[in-house]
Amino acid sequence: MKNLLYIFLLSTIIYTSCEDPYDVTLQEADSQLVVDAWLTNEDKVQEIKLTWSQNYLQNTFAQGIEDAIVTVESDNGNTYDFTHTANGRYVWTPTPGNTIGSIGDNYTLNINHGNNSYFATSTMNDVPVIDSIMQEYRDDEVFADDGIYCQFFARDLPGIGNTYWIKTFRNDTFLNKAIEFNIAYDAAFDNGADVDGIIFITPVRELINPVNNSGIPTPWTVGDIITVEIHSITRASFDYLEILRDQLLNSLNGIFAEPLANPIGNIQSNNNDNEVLGMFNVAAVSAITEIIVE
Repeated sequence: MKNLLYIFLLSTIIYTSCEDPYDVTLQEADSQLVVDAWLTNEDKVQEIKLTWSQNYLQNTFAQGIEDAIVTVESDNGNTYDFTHTANGRYVWTPTPGNTIGSIGDNYTLNINHGNNSYFATSTMNDVPVIDSIMQEYRDDEVFADDGIYCQFFARDLPGIGNTYWIKTFRNDTFLNKAIEFNIAYDAAFDNGADVDGIIFITPVRELINPVNNSGIPTPWTVGDIITVEIHSITRASFDYLEILRDQLLNSLNGIFAEPLANPIGNIQSNNNDNEVLGMFNVAAVSAITEIIVE
């Protein structure tokens, strides 16, 4: 047994000491239209971003598309014209008290650029009300520092297949690390669990806490402002974000990590030869805000 252990350690040392850098040459790819269109029923500026895709190792910001015509139409007869501002950002600004549509409405995104046109559809699904945020001082946590940690309470809407994107903000800053990415299928993370109509499970509720670069939850500071939002998303959007989440966390799999690939969204081209990237979703949003107290 000792000899086997010695051989294993020796082979490990040899393997790790003989690593050489390896330059990978990737094939150049044609640019594709990328649509980032996540709209909500909130009374604030709505934005759609159009860019060109770029090669994997290109270390620059994506080029914005500035000369497109972008509209969103609802099945209740309303049309929303999005105006270009800068760098491929197209915005629609509601008048006071005016928002995009209502729960249950269907929407069509239309994009015209040059001789090409693109479209996508989405439905604004219902969203549960957030009942409360619980603040709790914890000590002697495994790996985590002592301090105040939070969890939110809300109940999944009745019916199998409700899907949500839960976003958390700390002092108006979106918690957007890969490990903080929080989507839910009914009251759990994924399809397959019998969790319809119950309070969101603990791991979903707890994922509103910030984490450090090692993925360990960190406590809130007294005086911090915490905002939790639940966005209703379509099943197609959930599938898209689930693939995106897995890709973002792919590096944690080490040597078992899978090759990266662009997730396929719901944007379609009237010219079937033009593959388009990105997603269009119109969400209803519920939110709650609290101040962290002692």
